[in-house]
Amino acid sequence: MKKIFLALSLITGLVYVEAQDNAIKTTELNLGKDYLKIAAPIAKEIGNNTIIGLGEGTHGTKEFNEIRAAISKNLITKQHFSIISFESPYGDMFYLNKAVNSDADLKTAMKQYLLSIWQTKEIEEFLLWVRHYNKKNKNQILLAGADFNFVSNSVRILENEFKDNSTLKVQIVDLLAKAKYQDDMWSKRNDKNFRVDMPAVIKNGTQAYELAHNIEETVNKDNISISTEAKLALQNIKLGFKVMYEASKQNYDISRDQMMAEMVIKTHQLYDNKKVIVIAHNGHIAFTFPFSDDLGMGGYLKKQFGEKYYSLATLTASGTYSATLDNTDTNDNKYQTYPLPAPLKDSWQNYFSEFKNENFYLNLRGNNGNPKGNFSLALWGYFYMDPVKFEKNIYTRKINNLSNYFDRIIFLKKTNASEHLN
Repeated sequence: MKKIFLALSLITGLVYVEAQDNAIKTTELNLGKDYLKIAAPIAKEIGNNTIIGLGEGTHGTKEFNEIRAAISKNLITKQHFSIISFESPYGDMFYLNKAVNSDADLKTAMKQYLLSIWQTKEIEEFLLWVRHYNKKNKNQILLAGADFNFVSNSVRILENEFKDNSTLKVQIVDLLAKAKYQDDMWSKRNDKNFRVDMPAVIKNGTQAYELAHNIEETVNKDNISISTEAKLALQNIKLGFKVMYEASKQNYDISRDQMMAEMVIKTHQLYDNKKVIVIAHNGHIAFTFPFSDDLGMGGYLKKQFGEKYYSLATLTASGTYSATLDNTDTNDNKYQTYPLPAPLKDSWQNYFSEFKNENFYLNLRGNNGNPKGNFSLALWGYFYMDPVKFEKNIYTRKINNLSNYFDRIIFLKKTNASEHLN
């Protein structure tokens, strides 16, 4: 039964110096305070795509957030991107989007509606930029969510949408109670003394999935008017309960990455095919999930959009990162700073750290030659894992062709932990 829950978890300028490292052309990044200057040429090169995944090698690296924010700003202002989809629940991002486009206190809104991995000063500065941009421009930036680990706020969208529909209102009250129950079970996993009653969770989730399906059928059958936001909320609710529904049928082969891709695709379609930036972990934006042969979210997006999906990963080899001791990502985890251990000798991080350029980007889609080697890749999530005890959980299997996973890599030899709001 444990597998069911695991399915849910899972400067001053850019100087063009092409260094021949093992016959690989890399472009040096001179890091300073103005990340917009290094982001501009990158955004220009990749901006003709429809969906761009901006990844991170850890969930807690300051520079990864800053560089992706700078690239996003360029993609928005120069390349006509207008949707930013975070690795975060759709319903939560819906309410954060409302807060950003108001005069609400942003820190309070972030703590209420953002998973703690995104509650950083770097993301706060980016969201303040989005607020300012939307006040000044007609082309509004929309904040969206690709994930579904918390579903109560998605149900609240439906609650408001159908508050005058007596038939649907009754079903939505029941659905909200079941959503709160599942969300509560997810959060309580951080209590070391809590034990999940999986049969009860599966039963609750199955009933909730069927309720959401019935609501959808009623809307379609009775031709009830429904907003774009409510359509996405309904999809997100079904995805959020789908794992439990399938578990009731003894089907545990559920792909979180496929369902996240479905949210991104649906968001793109319902908002008139507007261009989307996806901000998520490297493991999700990858074409293939680096720990297995399964497709990553990026792989499902590539199946849908072909070469118009672009995957950009960020990697580091040393420094510090932030992580929590909690098992589950919620909006109230406490983060601490930890040192990144020296990379294994047979890892890509170690391989790249020996290049002449300490900070560089590498185009894997072009004809510059791909790195040659058979190395594992270190990927750090949001919770702390002792590198000695959990080395096998941190490093992927051996990868000999990185272009099977990403289109481009930004490598920074040394980085720092994210600055969390708490």
